[in-house]
Amino acid sequence: MYNKELQHHGIKGQKWGVRRYQFADGSVTPAGAKRYYAKQSNSTIKRTSSLASMKVKELTNTARTQITGKQYVDTYLKKGTTFSRIQTSKDFENFAFYATYKKADSDKYMGLFGKNLTSRANAAAKQAEKQANASGSEADAAKAKELRATSDNMKVYQLKISATNKLRVPSDENAGHITANLLKDKEFKKNVEASIADSKEKMRRGQQQLLFKQAQNALNKDPSRMTKSEKVAVYKALNLSLTNHNDYEVAAQNRFYSELKKKGYNALLDYNDKEYSSYHAKRPMIVFDTDSVKLQSVAETNPKVVDRMYKKYNSERIAKESIASTLGLVGKMGHKTVSECNSYVERKMKDYLS
Repeated sequence: MYNKELQHHGIKGQKWGVRRYQFADGSVTPAGAKRYYAKQSNSTIKRTSSLASMKVKELTNTARTQITGKQYVDTYLKKGTTFSRIQTSKDFENFAFYATYKKADSDKYMGLFGKNLTSRANAAAKQAEKQANASGSEADAAKAKELRATSDNMKVYQLKISATNKLRVPSDENAGHITANLLKDKEFKKNVEASIADSKEKMRRGQQQLLFKQAQNALNKDPSRMTKSEKVAVYKALNLSLTNHNDYEVAAQNRFYSELKKKGYNALLDYNDKEYSSYHAKRPMIVFDTDSVKLQSVAETNPKVVDRMYKKYNSERIAKESIASTLGLVGKMGHKTVSECNSYVERKMKDYLS
């Protein structure tokens, strides 16, 4: 569903009318800057060697993108790509949205996220009922009744959304480069720092916490002095925070999305559900250019299908999480056996997922 970046059609260095080493606004990409400086070398041997090395790296990164589903190079989703989105409303609202386009991901979200939506509503109702019973307050009783009605009558819908244009997705390097340039704006930087701090309080998994710490350390530096890995860390931390919507977060997101559009991009890989959450999705997406998509259909999900998908993918999720967490725990607690660590992880994982 997405094509490698290194195909050539017509002029060398161009693809579908877009320069490979330039953004849509004419500014050069990090790879374009490296290529430019390599071509300025007075030594033919050195120049040829540098350009050949860059070509090999590009081909390698293209292969890595195809194999892993991560963004080592720019990719695109073709016109007509159909996205699936699970939500409790029939309405398709005109703002950035999270969705999937691979069938396995779509089935996974129908089960895991569909179940999550109804479970959260039921949990909120139970908590309110408990509070109402304890307090004897009429206001608490009314609130509990309202939440119970919401839970009992909740519907989960699957929206199908189609791309009306080709959607371009930036590589990590290009997204990091764009993010770092925006950080020169003090207001944007302040909003990003606050967004990452807020996400760090809400997202408590080990890998998430490590990423946020790396990003916060990088943000202490002048953006022009950040390394490539530091720029990518800040971008990925910002990517994780795109799900939150406080005023400063919305301000950072609007500025970020606007700049990405100027550079010719329409969507991002959802790195939280790709790498950092328990979903382990293959290619979850964040589509922010809503002018390039349209609503195709809306259908109420079948609770039996949701339950079946939930059982299938939740078992896979627990298995993946348990293996990774057990290995990590064995490394930290060398005096414990693998089976002891695994039992501990499984208990904690079931508590967490419930």
